[in-house]
Amino acid sequence: MTVVPIPPHKLKSKTWYYGIRCACMRMHAICEDLFAGKTDESHLHAWTRLLVPCECGTVTPTDRLSKFQTP
Repeated sequence: MTVVPIPPHKLKSKTWYYGIRCACMRMHAICEDLFAGKTDESHLHAWTRLLVPCECGTVTPTDRLSKFQTP
């Protein structure tokens, strides 16, 4: 399943998201962490393989998203 990342201009400051890092080192947010980073979970496992496209042309397959906070 292809998943379009949240556009960078729509990301909120100081907010926790789940996403992946592309081979070009861009971090792509897929969904907001509903618990605002207050859990010990550092990863979210998807129920199916996700394909995440990047502006660099790479499509990254993953079934595991990492938690990160925006600056």
